[in-house]
This record gives sequence, structure tokens and C-alpha cells, in this order.
Amino acid sequence: MANRKGKSANNNNPKQLSLRDTILAYQKAYGTNPTRVKGIINARTDFYATQLEKLAFAIIDIDYNKESFRWDKDYMKEGILLKGLLSVTNDDNGITLPLKCGVEGVNLFNRPTGIIIANPVVGSFQRTIGVDCEIIYLQSKQGGRYRSLRPIIDVFAQKLANCDAAIDINLFNSRTPMIFRAPNNNVAESYKAMYDEIAEGNPAVFVDEEMGNLLTSGGKDTNLYMIKAKENYIASDVQAEKLQIINEFLTMIGINTSNTTKRERMVTDEVNSNNIEVQCNIKLWKENVEECVERVNKMFPDVNLKITFPYYEAMEKMDDASQTSDEPDRKGDDDEPDR
Repeated sequence: MANRKGKSANNNNPKQLSLRDTILAYQKAYGTNPTRVKGIINARTDFYATQLEKLAFAIIDIDYNKESFRWDKDYMKEGILLKGLLSVTNDDNGITLPLKCGVEGVNLFNRPTGIIIANPVVGSFQRTIGVDCEIIYLQSKQGGRYRSLRPIIDVFAQKLANCDAAIDINLFNSRTPMIFRAPNNNVAESYKAMYDEIAEGNPAVFVDEEMGNLLTSGGKDTNLYMIKAKENYIASDVQAEKLQIINEFLTMIGINTSNTTKRERMVTDEVNSNNIEVQCNIKLWKENVEECVERVNKMFPDVNLKITFPYYEAMEKMDDASQTSDEPDRKGDDDEPDR
């Protein structure tokens, strides 16, 4: 009996809480995992995810030796941008291929040492990074994890789907029904007949004096109520917000939108600030991909692989041109040519 009481006492001791119980308690206390506020996850979210993927595919251009190799660029972009990782290696027949893969092993810096290929055509095999394969990635994390654009795409797809849901509901609620207050069914039928004539487009509808008095209640009140839809109409505002969400997405993946969203009095410093934000968002990705491509070409020189970030490079050229144009005129008074 004493043991049972002692066991019960231990169970009530907060120190005996498991790690999972502690995490759940923190989530409940600080609202880190809300259950009543969730994004719209449905076919419309999938639609926007597909559209955003197309925009994301534009941030890189891929080129290689097409005379010797026949690779699929969309497959490569899926691996790099949506999966976060793509390998380049020789299959068992000695053919150099870009292949989606998994990783294995760990090195001194907690990065993977090898890849695992499971392809329905070339089969399953393993390779060692830096020995008989190289990988291309946007951003790596400890433990063999690689960042992709998928989380960004999913977040913004849900935002756009939420906007569409709000627009649909608002448009539905923007209908302007007429509500008639009738004292009995006979009057209600009279109202229906009168409204049918109005709906048919008759320029004038005639009612008797009793019906007229019921409609206006002697001029003091009215038995007719119309919902003022315009006061609650927000569909156009939400539609404009969708464009802002898309522009925010483009900025996060390295596409400058300052020219498309430039306000009438937007100053140069604001445009430059947007340029800096865009460049910061993908600078790491660009550097990682360029280093990966360099290693690929060193191991497989015949491939002559090139992966560029056209929008980033276009911004760099614009910045260089802007700095050149902003330089002061260095020509002094003493530099005037002799007459």
C-alpha cells in the first residue's frame, strides 16, 4: 500500500514529465501549434503551388554540353529547387547523369559523405561525394539536410488560397437581396408577385394602396430591407493584396519587383533597398551553386555545366550602371581645353 502511494506521489511530481509532455505543455502555453487557425489546404492551394513553382524555376538557367549529353532541365530544376539536392555521377554503364538522390554518412562538419541513388531506369547504387560523384544544392544544414524552395512555395500558396476563399465569400455575400417583412402569407405572396414583375424588367409596377402602405408603413418605417453590399465589399482590396503576396514571394526567391510595384513618388533609395533585400535573399544560394558546379566540371569536364541566376546578375549590372551614373564629374576648371 505504501508503495502504491509512493508511486502516485512520483507521478504527480513535475520532474517526472516526459520530454514530449513538456513540449506539448509549452505549445499549449505559448500557442506555437494553433489548431483552430490553419491555412486553406485544398485543390486551390495545389493550383497556386504549381504556379509558384513555375515562377521559381525562372531563377536559374541551366546549360551544358548538349552535343554529348541529353539531360532534362526541368528534372534538374526540380532536384535543385524543389528537393534541395541533385547529384551528378556515372551510372554502372559509365554514363554521366544528373540524378535525384538521398544522402548517407557524416564527415567532420556533420555533412554527408555519400549519396544513394534509387532510379527506376538506371537502378540503385551508392557513390562517394568528391570521389565518384558531386552534388548541387542551394543550402545545406547539419545532419545531411538540404534546404529547398518547397516551404516558401507552400506558405505563399496557402496565403493566395486564403485570399481566393475570402474573395469567393465576399462576392457571394455581395449579392443584394431584398427582404420584405410581411404580416401574413397572403401579403408575402403579393410581395413575390410584385418582385417577379420587377425582376422581369417592367419599368413600372403598380400596387394597391394597402400594399403601398405595407411597404412604407405610413412613411415612418419600411417593410423593405436591402443589404448594403458595397459597404462590405473587399474583393478588389483582397485581389490587390494577392499581387503584393506574389511580389513578396518573388522578392524572397531573388526576383526584383521594384519596377512593377514602383509608386509614383518612390525614391531611388527605396528601389536600392529592395535590390539589396533581393540580393541578400539568394546570395548564399548563388555562391553554393557556383561552387558545386565548379566541382562538377572538375570531376566531369566534358559536361561543361553552367548554372546561372539571370535576375541576380541583371540586378548587379543595374547596380553597376547606377553607381557609374552617380559618380561626380571629376573634370575641374583647370581641365578646360586650350582655345
